[in-house]
Amino acid sequence: MSETNRRSAIATVLFAGAAISTSNKTANAQEEALTKDQEFVTSAGLTKEEADCWKKTAEAAGAFFKLPELHQMDKQEVASAIHIIQNKLLGRPTYRKYLELAKAAGQKQD
Repeated sequence: MSETNRRSAIATVLFAGAAISTSNKTANAQEEALTKDQEFVTSAGLTKEEADCWKKTAEAAGAFFKLPELHQMDKQEVASAIHIIQNKLLGRPTYRKYLELAKAAGQKQD
């Protein structure tokens, strides 16, 4: 019996989540969920363009998880990459605010 570690536990959760999300929703329900999700991230401070990028990222993830598996780590690695993109998008409103405050205070911006 193989030892359960953090990596295998994460992979199991990601695989289960991907299977549930792709198998339980119809195309209309997925589109509605993405639209709702866009509303949520826009409310959190993302611009319309950033929310569109958020939606496209989710669509790309969904499309990837429907592909046949070629390597056992692909899904975990893609999920990590998607999360990096999401984190970069979610950080943009905060960074915009920081730049605004720094400009108002007359500080040099990087």
